[in-house]
Amino acid sequence: MKSTLQKAVLSICAVLVFGLLLGAQASAADKPFYQGKTLRLIVDYSAGGPTDIECRIYARHLKNHLAGNPTIVIQNRAGGGGNLAMNWIYERARRNGTIMGCQTASGRYQEWFVGDPKKAGLRANMEEIIPVMFTPVVSVGVARKDLDPPLMKLADIKKAKSFNAGGFRADGSKDLKFRALFDLAGVKFNYVTGYQGSADLLSAFLRKELDYVDGSTPFYLTRVKPISVEKGTAVPLWYHSDVEIPAIAPGVTAHQFVKQLSGKEPSGPLWQLFQILSSYRQILAPPGVPQAAVDAVRAAFVSMRKDPAFLAEYKKSVGIEPQMLTDAKAIEKAMVPWKTAGDEMKKFRANYVEEGRKLAAKK
Repeated sequence: MKSTLQKAVLSICAVLVFGLLLGAQASAADKPFYQGKTLRLIVDYSAGGPTDIECRIYARHLKNHLAGNPTIVIQNRAGGGGNLAMNWIYERARRNGTIMGCQTASGRYQEWFVGDPKKAGLRANMEEIIPVMFTPVVSVGVARKDLDPPLMKLADIKKAKSFNAGGFRADGSKDLKFRALFDLAGVKFNYVTGYQGSADLLSAFLRKELDYVDGSTPFYLTRVKPISVEKGTAVPLWYHSDVEIPAIAPGVTAHQFVKQLSGKEPSGPLWQLFQILSSYRQILAPPGVPQAAVDAVRAAFVSMRKDPAFLAEYKKSVGIEPQMLTDAKAIEKAMVPWKTAGDEMKKFRANYVEEGRKLAAKK
């Protein structure tokens, strides 16, 4: 039989052990999710392209705002118009918060909700992918000036005897976007597709294989503008934004591009398709990622919006102030045009994609 003293000692030990367990749990709860970890950001296009440029800006500053001071690594998985990276994240990425996508995955969402994901090779269920952060992307279209006849003013684009416009794939948002815009404006062009990334497009543009190239503002401001526009060999035509951006002059908004060249306000299914093709740079997580990881990354981007160093670099490279959507309701609102496009638009898009495939096959 245990003595009173033994019982007292055992009780005290039990209390101490219980206290230590509680302390350990509290310490674990207080520890930042990413402390001692590495966060890999998977980019869906090749190095040097607009998505890669912007994602590397994020990576340089995210470390200073993500609680726990983790290591941030960029990994490029180009191919399939972005589908390769998205499929990998959905099917193979660890679901512990250490892997997320930094992508221009708008095309995957559009394919899932408005297109034919199976035919496009998209296996990732985009309704299960977790959207962490969206940032609107401004697209910029640029043309060579040495056309026949030379491109001296915007209206001259309709006089060109040959105008080769390049893209990634017939069912990709990039290709659909410039095709819709040119068709609305009445611009005749030769459709050339199959390039693996923006760096490949730019190389083809510089060697005069292509007369037209487009990409987001990081691609334009850091790649295209310094080596072609500023040297007088190319000129910006249009950009997709509701506000004027002086850094892209003499390019005009997409709305004005159509209006000036066609003589009428843009409207109809082609214009609706163009609007649906609005792009976002996105941080995305695979299904099942801990909510603590999602919350931590969102909080980091909220903090980055107040960081003068990040804002200065972002504006220099992207050309506009960041408009990062980190609230779940705001992100859901951005996805409404894709989710509510309807069967008629889905059918119209399918026919337009098929038309693009036929045009590309002729080249």
